[in-house]
Amino acid sequence: MKKLLVLLVAVCAVSVLAESTDLFVYDFETSEGYNAGTINGQKGWTYDWSDDDANMIINDSTVAASGSQYLSMGYPGKDARCRNTFDISSSFKAGNKLLVTWFSAGSSTGTHYAKFHNLGTSGQPYNVEIAELQIWGSTTQMTICDPSTDKTKGVQKAISNPTDFHEFTLLLEPSTHAVLEYTIDGTVVFDKTAGYTYANDASNANNSGLGGDLIDGVRLQGHGAFDGFKVEMVPEPAVFALIALLGLFFARKQR
Repeated sequence: MKKLLVLLVAVCAVSVLAESTDLFVYDFETSEGYNAGTINGQKGWTYDWSDDDANMIINDSTVAASGSQYLSMGYPGKDARCRNTFDISSSFKAGNKLLVTWFSAGSSTGTHYAKFHNLGTSGQPYNVEIAELQIWGSTTQMTICDPSTDKTKGVQKAISNPTDFHEFTLLLEPSTHAVLEYTIDGTVVFDKTAGYTYANDASNANNSGLGGDLIDGVRLQGHGAFDGFKVEMVPEPAVFALIALLGLFFARKQR
């Protein structure tokens, strides 16, 4: 009987884990409404200020990390930029986590950025940047606007094969603005023991009232390639603990 209950608890925990919800996904695939060619005007993407807009192209290629299409940006020495916003506040549930996952390919001849924002109700597209992935050569840097300083701080890490696509993940806790974990290709670069937290403003003024607590905008910039990204809602771990306690309660009751 006990073994059956333990198995039941495990199954329930797995079921809850499977309820992680994709709040927003960009894969640049034809099946999702994208077409090869300029990204401007597709699925909410718009050109930003740039001197190389014409080279922000969705490409068909077998080198994509997943699917067959990816976004290439700019020529070496040029600055291409595009941005998009998305609404996750209507479906996000308080107490859960945000998991951001993206694939990006670097270049030894250029630098590119993925900048994630809290727009809140201010509508400010850039002053509320909270996190930035920067890749140049064989080095990556995750930069976070940290309220404990008057500027940003982050972590650098060397990567092998910088022209290949690499997977990056960032786990955030909106209720406390804690950065719980940052990984590259499944390897943890830093976790919550590092004590990183993010603010809602990257202009060094720390005007936290400008933005909200959730990521709802992205800006891609520079010369490089992106194979898309997604923002997921991860259930609160306390749910798993509750299930485990219920399992122990019934197991004790049967004795």
